[in-house]
Amino acid sequence: MLIFLFPILYFVHDIEEILTVEKFLANHSDMIPFRITTAQFTCAFILLWILTLFGCYQTLHQKRFLGMSAITFFSFLVPGIFLANGIGHLLQFIFFQSYVPGVVTSVLIIYPYSFFTLRYLLRKNLLTLKKFLLFLFLGFILQAPFALLALLIAKVLL
Repeated sequence: MLIFLFPILYFVHDIEEILTVEKFLANHSDMIPFRITTAQFTCAFILLWILTLFGCYQTLHQKRFLGMSAITFFSFLVPGIFLANGIGHLLQFIFFQSYVPGVVTSVLIIYPYSFFTLRYLLRKNLLTLKKFLLFLFLGFILQAPFALLALLIAKVLL
């Protein structure tokens, strides 16, 4: 069930970002020298969403994805990358001292889901605390290159 929920919750989270990112970037152009249209951001999200959807499908069928076992992929995806993304939104909120795209669904969706998933994985001994901390650290590092690659592809496509 936790695997099945991920694509839905990720979709809801990114809808918030899609609806607000272009205006946010325009309002903070003095601090963020990066421009992207709503269409480009949506295209980038769809690329990443399809990738994670396929990964969740593989996980549901206990198949490897991106060289990882099903449980490793899921552990890396949710308490790793997804939680790191949510923490990033909160840090951005603190930095800008105002609304940032994705902060609301980070608090309402990402944190509860990621912490519940983390607790489940730890209690079932499917993940260790040490491995979780590694995945969270890698999540902070790797989410930016994945997002930038998706955005570059979106800019080329649109």
